[in-house]
Amino acid sequence: MNIKTRLERTAESKKWIKVYFHDGSGIVGKVIRVGQDYVELESYGMDDSPAYRNYAKNLIPLNFIKMFTVEASNFAEAERKRLEYLSQLEVLTQEAVVDRE
Repeated sequence: MNIKTRLERTAESKKWIKVYFHDGSGIVGKVIRVGQDYVELESYGMDDSPAYRNYAKNLIPLNFIKMFTVEASNFAEAERKRLEYLSQLEVLTQEAVVDRE
């Protein structure tokens, strides 16, 4: 089974994965969709530079991916941070609306 097929399975189950690239770096994220030659990942930044993490959606070409794994402990933390970020974003949006009025 190739990487694309495996990524499609994780997209259906909305699992968090860690994607490893050929250069040794990696990124933790949730698979949103898999295209013909790319994967869209919702992530909370690069795993090898935790001080500079930021919420993002990434389009990654499939040929950049070496392998991926699923590890529950990392993903629980990433999910918490993602939800925290989204709640902060919601509060800031509400404050901006109140300021306009």
